[in-house]
Amino acid sequence: MDDSAREPFCRLAAIVFEPNEDPDAPLGDFVADASARGFRIAGLLQQRDRPGDCECHEISLRNLTTGERLPIMQDLGPGATSCRLDPAAIAIAAVELRNALARRPDLLVANRFAKLEAEGGGLIAEIGEALAEGTPLIVSVPARFLDAWNAFAGGLDAQLPPRREAISAWWDRVAPQRASAA
Repeated sequence: MDDSAREPFCRLAAIVFEPNEDPDAPLGDFVADASARGFRIAGLLQQRDRPGDCECHEISLRNLTTGERLPIMQDLGPGATSCRLDPAAIAIAAVELRNALARRPDLLVANRFAKLEAEGGGLIAEIGEALAEGTPLIVSVPARFLDAWNAFAGGLDAQLPPRREAISAWWDRVAPQRASAA
C-alpha cells in the first residue's frame, strides 16, 4: 500500500499485510527506536511465542508499557479445528488498551484489526476511543480484512506496507515535536 494517495497527516495508520508478510517485526523495531528517542508509546504488540506454520500458533500480546505478555490463544484439545483465539484474553487486552490510552501516550499501538473487529467486537471500541480523543494510533490489518477496515476508517487513515521505513516516515509526519525526540 502506498499512503501517498491519502492525507499525509493522518493520525491513524494501518499496516496492511498479506499472509506471507510480518507486520510485527518492523513495528516492534520502530517502537523500540521511537521509545529510545523519547516518545511515549503504549499499547499492545503481537508476538509469536513459538513459531508455527499458521498465524494461530502460540501468540501473545506484549504490553508496551509494562512488558508483560498476555497469551491470546486457548487450548481446544487435540483435533480441534475451531478458532483458538481466547475471548477472555481479548477482553483483558481491551482493558489494557484502555489503560494505555488513559496514560495519554504520544502513540497508541492497537495490535490488529482482524475478524473480531471486522464483526464489530474485539478492540474496535478502544480504537474508536483513541481516534475520538485525537491520539495517534497504528494498527496492523490483514489484507483479507481491508474492506472492513476501510468501512471503519472511512478514508481517514494512512495505509502502510509492513516496512519499518514506511512506519517511520508516517510517524515523522504526525509525531508531536519534543526536544527529547530531536
